[in-house]
Amino acid sequence: GSTMMAQISAPNVNYVQIDSLVVMKIVKHVDSELYAGMSEIAGEACQGLLTGLVAVEDGRLEITNCFPTARAEPMLEADDGTNQANQQHEEIKHAEMIDMLRKFRNMNIDYELVGFYQAHPFSACFNQEMAESLFEYQSSVTDGVVLIYDPVKTRQGQLSFTAYRLSMPALTLFHKGDWTPESVKAAGITFETMFEELPVVIKNSHLVNVMVAELSLAPSLRTNEKLGAHLELGTKRSLEKCVRSMMVNIDEMNKSIQAFSKYQMDKQKHDANVNTQMQKREIENEQRRARGEPALSMDDIRKMKGPILGTRNGMLDALLTSLDTQSLCDFATKVTGENVAKLFLAEGLAEIKASKA
Repeated sequence: GSTMMAQISAPNVNYVQIDSLVVMKIVKHVDSELYAGMSEIAGEACQGLLTGLVAVEDGRLEITNCFPTARAEPMLEADDGTNQANQQHEEIKHAEMIDMLRKFRNMNIDYELVGFYQAHPFSACFNQEMAESLFEYQSSVTDGVVLIYDPVKTRQGQLSFTAYRLSMPALTLFHKGDWTPESVKAAGITFETMFEELPVVIKNSHLVNVMVAELSLAPSLRTNEKLGAHLELGTKRSLEKCVRSMMVNIDEMNKSIQAFSKYQMDKQKHDANVNTQMQKREIENEQRRARGEPALSMDDIRKMKGPILGTRNGMLDALLTSLDTQSLCDFATKVTGENVAKLFLAEGLAEIKASKA
């Protein structure tokens, strides 16, 4: 255990710098999979690996390259044969990744694994699989991060990349594998302190800067551009999807709250029972001492098994669901705010047109 704890050391970086080429590769990968509907079929996030280097003195994590991870074949019937096939597929995937990194090294490209990326609509990325993968990365790569790309926001005209890492208390709890209410409280973890968000900077090469400058100077592109595109209220479908996801999460939260309330009641009963037994034993021991007999031990009472929180992963699921819900709320708030502003703008334009007519 001590060697593992030695690896969980405080991170050195405080911001993430992404190469513009990496941004384009991720957007292209995610878009091609989304159009093919692969995320829906496979039931897992569209994801890949990030390579780069750590500039410790500047506190910077540079992401200079990325490649998608191969998808597992969707299996319909999970019998022993398919499980074995899945395991082989996982091994092949891992071998491919190692091979790719070896090729990067031979070609003198940054080959250090610095994390992974995933695509999640509305940036609602918080689930057990993502958190555990991040823990594994941060255990082996001190400055490992997960980069979350939001295809919905990006299609609405705002490129959305967010970088997260687990906070030190959350890392320690993951290492212990102990998410009981007492441990979470002792570690001081709330859903707001479980992850740390890192600022993301996109770095353009000189060539990209020249191209952007040329594009902004080209008159033909500007005149043909549809000016109304940014004023369209084309968010109805995504907002509906966002609210549906939020409703699912709220149901989960209610279940967690019910389980926690039951746990608290059971714990109070258990504590009261232990207390009563201890007092009885103490009175009995006083009588024994008076008779010159040895006192009885209290250990068996102390070892009485307390209640267990009736959720699958202790408090972990509730924390992740809270984070997910917050992401969805942020998206809904932002979009509705923008829509209201657009409506006022459209109203103003209509009035101007009417007065001119």
